[in-house]
Amino acid sequence: MRQKGETMNKQEYMKQLKHCLRRLPKEDFERAVEYYEEYFAEAGMENEAKAIEDLGSPKEAADQIVRDMALDYSKKPVKDVRSGMNAIWVALLALFALPIALPLLFTGIILAGCVLIVVWSLLLSLLLMAACGVIAGPVTIVAGFTVLFKSVPVFLCCVGMGLLAMGIGAALMYASCLLCRRLMGWTLRWIAGMVQGRKAGHKNA
Repeated sequence: MRQKGETMNKQEYMKQLKHCLRRLPKEDFERAVEYYEEYFAEAGMENEAKAIEDLGSPKEAADQIVRDMALDYSKKPVKDVRSGMNAIWVALLALFALPIALPLLFTGIILAGCVLIVVWSLLLSLLLMAACGVIAGPVTIVAGFTVLFKSVPVFLCCVGMGLLAMGIGAALMYASCLLCRRLMGWTLRWIAGMVQGRKAGHKNA
């Protein structure tokens, strides 16, 4: 254990920094660690102590990394659901890294979580409707072929209804995916706004 007044070296600093960043998604964790490894490499062994002093404590550096990543994610469009979930997770970590009173923080997160649960529930319902349409379409068309030789109008009606169901289902699925990406983007920008606001308030205090 490091004694009080003893200078921290690069190895110990990076070890503590990695521990503070362990909850980041793998790609972001590796990117942050690589950046600080390069930072120390450029500073050189002779400037190691000065570099550590400029960076601040590993906890402070980690909090700053998470906040910067959250702000960076908020400026980029969400490419897919996986990257969007990673971005939201980083944004939530950034909220916990802010100097906010815990009761206020938890209250805000709970309220935001309730809103998100309602919205995501509606999106899930839309996706289920779309899936039902996509599945019911081919089934209806197949059912139409079973009555082809008995009633051509019924056959045509089944085929038409099946194609219509598939078309509506596909359109709803596409719309749901777009809404999911939009929702993730709005969530990221909202959290980024809180992060920026709290950072500005903390600096002016």
